[in-house]
Amino acid sequence: MSKVRGASARLSSKRTRSGAKRKAKSAPRQGSAKTLNWVAAQLRAARHRASYALRLGAIAVLALFGVVISLYAFTGGFEDARSSLARSADRQLTQAGFTVDWIDVSGAHRVTASQVAMLIGVEPGTSLASLDLEAARAALEADPWIASARLHRMWPNRLAVVIEERVPVALWQVDGVHRVIDPTGTVITSADPAAFADLPRVVGQGANVAAFEMVNLVLRNEDLARRVSHLIFVGERRWSLRLVSGGEVLLPQSDPEGALSLLGRMHADRGVLDYDAQIVDLRNDGEMVLRPWPDRAAEAAGRGA
Repeated sequence: MSKVRGASARLSSKRTRSGAKRKAKSAPRQGSAKTLNWVAAQLRAARHRASYALRLGAIAVLALFGVVISLYAFTGGFEDARSSLARSADRQLTQAGFTVDWIDVSGAHRVTASQVAMLIGVEPGTSLASLDLEAARAALEADPWIASARLHRMWPNRLAVVIEERVPVALWQVDGVHRVIDPTGTVITSADPAAFADLPRVVGQGANVAAFEMVNLVLRNEDLARRVSHLIFVGERRWSLRLVSGGEVLLPQSDPEGALSLLGRMHADRGVLDYDAQIVDLRNDGEMVLRPWPDRAAEAAGRGA
């Protein structure tokens, strides 16, 4: 019994010593973990502070950059810099041969290529890159004969100009003055009316705007067209046709085309345009009324006609 107790006591004593050793060894491990956790926390905090500081710094730099740019633009420095760069680039392109050496003009009959160049202010050697096409177009369209113009750069040294000229369609007489007009009623100020004496003549305020359609209606009928000397716009609302004989054809406001169609049929059947009538009244729909000259009617009655 004593040996067993002694052995148990020794065994118990060993377990106690080994447990003490294990406890002694485990204490440093807990302290190390805390230290590592603390270090990691400090590193995270440092990284957070650094990131926050960088963000603040970036914001400050951007704000400062914005202030500098604003002040630069406000004082004109930014525009000066841009203009300087543009001038430098233009010089380089000009030296490289990107200049207006040829002007190709199409659609022009009354203006020449040299006149086009003069109108837009282009000379041989003018920079093709810096040429203001919109300003050039406006300069061309200011010419009385040019209705519209389009310009295109043809690199490296050509400028293409496509022109649509105004077409004279009538002579517009108002206040005793004759003017040449195009289909829109625009006056071609540089056109000499004497050079276009064979054009139809329209008379009255506002006649220029409405002339194109009415002139075309009259020209459809050759028998009528060669007998008409003037197209008169009455009250800026309806037309009358002055005949070479001195008579007058009164047209309605609402349907002049239908009235002229009736007149054409009546002339084809009965030759009414050859009648010695002062008035051919077509103002009532589907009707034609002929009124003779009063003095000629009296003269005919005296002869027993």
